[in-house]
Amino acid sequence: MEEKFKHRLIGAIVLMALAVIFVPMIFSGSETERRSYTTDIPPAPGITPAQSISVLDLKAEMQARRRDNTATLPVEIRDDTDYAQLDDPILDQNGLPIGWSLQVASFRDRENALNLRRDIRSLGHGGYVLKSHTNEGLFYQVLVGPSLDRTALMRTGEALAAQMDLAVQIVRYRVEDDRNQVGG
Repeated sequence: MEEKFKHRLIGAIVLMALAVIFVPMIFSGSETERRSYTTDIPPAPGITPAQSISVLDLKAEMQARRRDNTATLPVEIRDDTDYAQLDDPILDQNGLPIGWSLQVASFRDRENALNLRRDIRSLGHGGYVLKSHTNEGLFYQVLVGPSLDRTALMRTGEALAAQMDLAVQIVRYRVEDDRNQVGG
């Protein structure tokens, strides 16, 4: 090995050793500084554990709360009014907005309904699928909408019927049916 390289290597080792020794001294501070950062943690508060609660007690409490909440809900009025015959009604008997959807198809097969919904969405229309249980079994309804403007929805229906060769019909949109929605 070259003499210069040996001297550089020894110098580097000495500098590293000095750094290992003195750098912690510089950054650790004095003994009094370290003591000033310690804190006195107060003792734990004197909390006594609550009485043991059984699962039956919890169920009874949940049922009581459910009864109380149900009692405060407004009573839903069964509204069978044919709003299609009225001129531009805004709210139904429950105070909910009257909306409309366009039913474009109904399938027994879920995948067929989802494929048609995808095709309708690709044309720029908002489509959704609802599960409906009938006397004939489970069906998947493909709908477009909802919309508050029945006339505009009828124009959309005519355009879709011409584009996709579908038989469409206007149906009442009910918010409570959204719990049966399939997919996103």
